[in-house]
Amino acid sequence: MAAKSVADSRSYGRRSFLSSLASFGLAPKARKSEKNSEPVFRFLTPECEIRMSVQYFDNSMLDSLRFRDSITNRVSCVSSEGNSDPSCLQRFHGSLAVAHYHFRSRLAAATSTLRLRELVHTIDQDTRMTPRLPFERALAVEREMASDIQAFGYDPGDRKQAASAKSASLWAILRQDLFLNDQSSSFLTVHWKHTFNLISLVDVIPGDATEQVSE
Repeated sequence: MAAKSVADSRSYGRRSFLSSLASFGLAPKARKSEKNSEPVFRFLTPECEIRMSVQYFDNSMLDSLRFRDSITNRVSCVSSEGNSDPSCLQRFHGSLAVAHYHFRSRLAAATSTLRLRELVHTIDQDTRMTPRLPFERALAVEREMASDIQAFGYDPGDRKQAASAKSASLWAILRQDLFLNDQSSSFLTVHWKHTFNLISLVDVIPGDATEQVSE
């Protein structure tokens, strides 16, 4: 398609439409539209018990993408590239979801030795968006907890981004594989759908060595 709004959407890529910000251990400092959490999921792996819950912040309007670590009380910023950066994206319109993971060790080793890794692929998306490469990140589990922030939105201060967002209902579907430490097989696969209005959890699939249990 040759329409100008389509071409503009393609030119933004990750700068405009942020996805799967892997800010483990963080929570939004400012929030405006909160929805009730989804039902809690519980899983057993050979190493630990895992409890997963999700909070949604639909149609959020934030002064900046600034997040506070609830454990260390440190504040981190996220740039328009979706990376940790001293210079925060100053304004954000879109949706956020925070997946909280709580770990309880089933082994003699403490959960502080755990690392949570994620491998994220975009498996489908609006054709007007620039394809995004897979990425992998890792971080230590602190005090038996870790959190993953998903974000999808735009900077309303950028006229080109704002005009494109108003004229297009963009979307993306992501596959997020979660691993413990250096294991080659994921203990959990999570599919997310991202839109400006909401981020939804499509499904949660236990790995081969993971058992889902009733809450």
